[in-house]
Order: sequence, then structure tokens, then C-alpha cells
Amino acid sequence: MRDTIKKEARKQFFRYFRVWFIVVGILLALAVITYITHVIKNNVPRANHSAPAQRVYDQANVLTDKEEDSLRQRIAEVESKHHIDVVLVTFSQSVEGEDAMRQYGYRSTDWEQNMQDYADDFWDENQYGYNKGFEGDGCILVHNWYEGQNGEHLSTSGKVEAAFSSYDIDTVLYAVDRYYDTDPYKAYLAYIDEVDSLLSQKEHPIGTGTFSWTAVLLIPSVAAAIYALVNLRQKKAEDTTSSSTYVEERKPVMKAQSDEFMHKNVVTRRIESASSGGGGGGHSGGGGHHTSSHGASHGGGSHRH
Repeated sequence: MRDTIKKEARKQFFRYFRVWFIVVGILLALAVITYITHVIKNNVPRANHSAPAQRVYDQANVLTDKEEDSLRQRIAEVESKHHIDVVLVTFSQSVEGEDAMRQYGYRSTDWEQNMQDYADDFWDENQYGYNKGFEGDGCILVHNWYEGQNGEHLSTSGKVEAAFSSYDIDTVLYAVDRYYDTDPYKAYLAYIDEVDSLLSQKEHPIGTGTFSWTAVLLIPSVAAAIYALVNLRQKKAEDTTSSSTYVEERKPVMKAQSDEFMHKNVVTRRIESASSGGGGGGHSGGGGHHTSSHGASHGGGSHRH
């Protein structure tokens, strides 16, 4: 008899929550599909084998060997995560004026133009790019430590160019600016970290993009508990309603309800879009778009100190 009661209780339990068991099953199936897709998406082998393995070129000698190794390790993490090449170059050389133009073959006497050309040419001539050696995915930061001409240029290529707006490029450069004069290693680490952060936001705009089994299981479970609680309360309310609930002195009574419209006050205002104002999200990519001397498409921008 007791076994029969338990069996009937289990049957009633599963019948009562059958909808939520179906929902949990569907969510788990979607979770598995999402996980498999995530693994496939992130298992992208490098397609370009023409570029050098080197990523950090400290020609200005502002970093220690240990700091260079640390930056290379961090770059390797970002490259594996986003499937891009990330390059850093420091140098100390005049890039402004007629003397620099004659000595180094620059096409201009302008500091910013020549910094842009230096970065673009370094990228193009070394055939950097995770997926291909021409207009491949990635970015390069070049920092000039020449006295009186100190500053850096960020050049973007491929999907990084498509993703980064002028606002994003400035965000990376300002991250470098915060530390360059006190701790070059920290400044260049900030460059790498900011590129990682911005790409993560653009690839996963709703959240961090991390896969969570806990959320998949917790959300439907909480929803099921709320559903059960609401239904139990409704059942309790139904039990307190009898045939005499709406009867007074043997006459039916209908509780009168009325809505009184007091006044109407409508306020209208223009909602600014993210692109119509200053900072914030919603910025389109392609910031600083131009064509290099090698005919490749690049984005980018400079900060001079």
C-alpha cells in the first residue's frame, strides 16, 4: 500500500513539473550544442606561416629580458583567444622634418604620417596576420622614444581594423599613455590587455562569453520553484472560496470596481543614440582607415607626448 502511494506521488510530481522538465531538457541540449560550437569556433589553427615568430622588438632598450618574455607570454594568450597577431615595436629615431625624410626615405616631413607609415610598413613587410600575410588579422603598436618626438602609433589590420573605431583606438593609446613615462612594461601590458578587453566585448556584447553550466541549470530550477509556489498559492486561494463567498443575506453581491482617470501628462524627449554622443559603446569599426604604401588596408591612430 505504501509503495503504491509513493509511486502515485512520484507520478503526480512528474506530471506537475513535466513542463519544466521539458524546458530543462531543451536548455541542456542547447547548452551542449553551444559548448560544441564554442570549442569548434575557438579551435582555429594559424593559417599564416610566413610571419616571424617574434612579437616584441625592443629596439629602444626600455624593457628587461624578463619583461619582454612576460609580454610575449601575454601576447600568446591573446593571439590564441582571438586568433590575431599582436606585435610591439619600440625604437628611437627621428621621424619628423626634412632631414629625417632624406635620411630614412619617409614620404613626408610630418611626425604622424611617418609614424603611421613606420607601423604599416613593419606589419606589411614582415607579413603579419593570423589568417594571412596581407591584410591579415591583428594589430601593431610602435613607440618612438626619440627625444622631442616621443609618442606611439597603433595600426590595425583585418578583423581588428573592422572592429576598432577611432574611439577604441584612442582607448588603447590612452591606456599606454597612463604608464609609458613611469613604467614602459606596464604601458605595453596595458596595450595588450586593452586589445583583449575590447575584442572580448565586441565578440560577446551581452556578457563575457564564458560558458556556464551553473546558469543553464540554475535558471530553469529557480523558475520551476517560482512556478510551483505561485500555483500552490493559487490552489490555497481556490480552497478558501466557497459558494457563499459572494453571497450576503442570501443575495448575490458583485464587488464594484471603477477606474477614475484623473489627468494625463505626457513628456516627450529625444533619446540620443550611442553614436550621436561622446563616449560609450555602439561605435562602428574602421577607425583611421587608410591604405599603406604597400596597398594594404589599415586603421589606426597616433598619440604624441
